[in-house]
Amino acid sequence: MLVYHPAYDAYHCVFRSMLITEYVKVVEVAKLRILDFFLCFPAEIQRVRLPREHKEAKKIAQGVSNQYHGPVSMHQAFRDMEHIQLAAFRTLVASRLVASDEYETGLVRRTDVVVPEELRISLMKASDTDRIVVEYIVKKLASIPLLGNDGLKHRTGLMEHRYDVA
Repeated sequence: MLVYHPAYDAYHCVFRSMLITEYVKVVEVAKLRILDFFLCFPAEIQRVRLPREHKEAKKIAQGVSNQYHGPVSMHQAFRDMEHIQLAAFRTLVASRLVASDEYETGLVRRTDVVVPEELRISLMKASDTDRIVVEYIVKKLASIPLLGNDGLKHRTGLMEHRYDVA
């Protein structure tokens, strides 16, 4: 049986990445991967060890459900998404929506290339659909530093953090 899930769809990942970079103009590739994961699986935010000032996030996460189905293993799903995410990011680079020189250094920076109107409208609709979740992910969660103890890697447990130079 074939089952569709947007987490494993490269074009959907391109769309989600564009949605994130509409708000976060410069972001580390690793952080973009984590933010993208939580856009796919917003209910998993309740499993993250968040700072006290993010206490409303647990309530937000409990109030939403994962659109299709939640991952059996959060860590395995994140690892499975890696190749798809990296392919999607390279697609954005090839489309000149992301600066290629900075991508090579591990940063995703949105360029000034104008997004077609139809796509821009779709991005606006997507952010309106789950406004509270999207705003939390792209504003509050994205504001947590990626590296070091209590960084986003450490708090989510999705990536190794012990050897980070913070």
